[in-house]
Amino acid sequence: MDVSQQLNSVCTSGLLHKKVSGYTKPEEIKRRGLYPYFRVIESDQDTEVIINNKKVLMFGSNSYLGLTNHPEIKKASINAINKYGCGCAGSRFLNGTLDIHLELEEQLADFVGKEAALVFSTGFQVNFGVIPALLGRSDYLILDELNHASIIEGSRLSFAKTYKYKHNDMPSLEKILQSCDATKIKLIVTEGIFSMDGDITKLDEIVALADKYDAAVMVDDAHALGVLGDYGKGSPNHFNVTKKPI
Repeated sequence: MDVSQQLNSVCTSGLLHKKVSGYTKPEEIKRRGLYPYFRVIESDQDTEVIINNKKVLMFGSNSYLGLTNHPEIKKASINAINKYGCGCAGSRFLNGTLDIHLELEEQLADFVGKEAALVFSTGFQVNFGVIPALLGRSDYLILDELNHASIIEGSRLSFAKTYKYKHNDMPSLEKILQSCDATKIKLIVTEGIFSMDGDITKLDEIVALADKYDAAVMVDDAHALGVLGDYGKGSPNHFNVTKKPI
């Protein structure tokens, strides 16, 4: 038996196989015509797309500003492929850092008023990578209870003591801050615009409490960048606290 056969044997036997094969909920939902996932799009991403050879309106896109299909961006992307090929052939840590990565990071930092920026492959990966790296076992991670799933998942990788305050509730946040050891790092993480509800964080009040209790603030501005602030510079600019949050 070769390695592939052994792996196949492991995957198709025992309790795990029984559990996986018994999970039929997606098929049941599909039979009722209610399954909302993995819809196959046969066109470019725009306000209208083609699904099953039919033109339909797109209400689920994250391309709020229409940049995915902007002609100048498509032209720049084509030029980049012509120059660099279709991949970096390695991680950023090793041989995958290109000069256009650095140029992008410098321009992003300048745009949002920060000293430097670091680009990740996705917003989900940002919260996966940044949150666990900042805090140790004796530190505090303080989250809005309606934070995006990526923040929640990032918090699970952290060894810090994690607390949640009521959504946009400053007395709830302050109560947690008061209970923390003043000698330990305290990081408050919030979204700029909450992705599921669309409401705006009270960032100015959060920063004021952070100053009062010597805490740091991290803002996931995925849904606010390009929307809030001067020229879309984000929620810190909108609340005039650009120098405060990370």
